[in-house]
Amino acid sequence: MKFSTALFFLVNFGRLSAQAPDGALLFNQNCAACHQLDQMIVGPSLVEMRALYQDKPADFVKWAIAPQKKRPNAIEMPSMAHLGEPALLAIHGYIMKAAEGAKEKKAAAGDRFAGSPTQAVRPLVMRIFMPDAGPASIAVALDSRVSFCWDAGPCRLRYVWTGGFVDGYAYWRGNGHGLAKPLAPVRYTEASPLLGDVAARFRGYNLDPKGFPTFRYQLGALEVSESYLPLEKETGFTRKFTFAVPVTDALALTFPDVPEKAGVRSDAGSWSGKVLTLPAGTTSFTLTHVFP
Repeated sequence: MKFSTALFFLVNFGRLSAQAPDGALLFNQNCAACHQLDQMIVGPSLVEMRALYQDKPADFVKWAIAPQKKRPNAIEMPSMAHLGEPALLAIHGYIMKAAEGAKEKKAAAGDRFAGSPTQAVRPLVMRIFMPDAGPASIAVALDSRVSFCWDAGPCRLRYVWTGGFVDGYAYWRGNGHGLAKPLAPVRYTEASPLLGDVAARFRGYNLDPKGFPTFRYQLGALEVSESYLPLEKETGFTRKFTFAVPVTDALALTFPDVPEKAGVRSDAGSWSGKVLTLPAGTTSFTLTHVFP
């Protein structure tokens, strides 16, 4: 596969505080899926980065803002310009401290994340290549029960599964030239974009203070934010859509078949079979997906 530098997709970037950035937290949210302490995964290890940038924080920031392809068999790193210089300097400080005294070692066989503390964290947002999705797919584990694949190319949900998260061995082994796979059967699939097949432009995503994602994108002239939260007492999730301005025309959303005893509820609009119609003037609505 060949991927353009125009794809600005990030591994777990979050809402940042303007005061005293936490380098460890920022690293875990933005960098941990591709950079491990003492071995090359998708990107270089912290040990290697320390050797390159130990006394060069400005060079580290410059590279993070405008990275370029160095290794012929590696994926080009996406820009981290959205984080800002204070956050990048905090990440630099964390890397220098974390890698102090560590030595590089050969990568172990098998999935480096499955069952590890990194993958056990919930929620978890991971930029990774997934089946039945484009190269800009993002896998999200909301809690120990619900995970989903969100595709930042067409800007839409692809599918949801309940159970484990992902097996990324093929992806890590192939250094990006392979697909991760869900660790449980898919329970819900959207074969077509819910808000219509309109030219999409990804605007990034942010994490709330608890780490749950909101995806931001543009469909034609419509600016959309799409937020996800797990349900507390049921297996499922909520999905809130917010529009920058009220929609001028009614929106008709067609849902696919869902498993027996599972369902989708909405706090706005009216249903006719599998079609939910939202009236003109709608500024937001929330869908609740429930699985048995």
